[in-house]
Amino acid sequence: MGAQWKAKGKAAAADARGKLFGKLAKEIMVAARSGADPASNARLRLVLEQARKVSMPKDTLERAIKKGAGLTGEAVHFERVVYEGYGPHQVPVMVECLTDNLNRTAPEMRVLFRKGQLSTSGSVAWDPIPKNWSSSMRAAS
Repeated sequence: MGAQWKAKGKAAAADARGKLFGKLAKEIMVAARSGADPASNARLRLVLEQARKVSMPKDTLERAIKKGAGLTGEAVHFERVVYEGYGPHQVPVMVECLTDNLNRTAPEMRVLFRKGQLSTSGSVAWDPIPKNWSSSMRAAS
């Protein structure tokens, strides 16, 4: 194969790495809301360790911490949202999302649940063992 395929491979690797860095930056911003000091914020410390394992640049780490702690002029507000619903064949599904725009995330989740049913909050979480499981399955869990 030619140089074209080598370039595509490099671009794909760079895209995957950038996507991972973006996800970690969001996690860092959410964790930094509780405090920008990793010594006193266990969640931030854990996410920073994960970021260092994948060789995330130090300036990116520091920028994400500052954004999350509110030390920059940018107003970034990520929040965790849990969507509950039923997939095909009434399989209960709970999806935890990290979003900055609920008005964009909710329709995307409706599209993902198009074969099943997006339910109200608490409809799946209240019953950890579905009623349609047999008694032998209930005893095993």
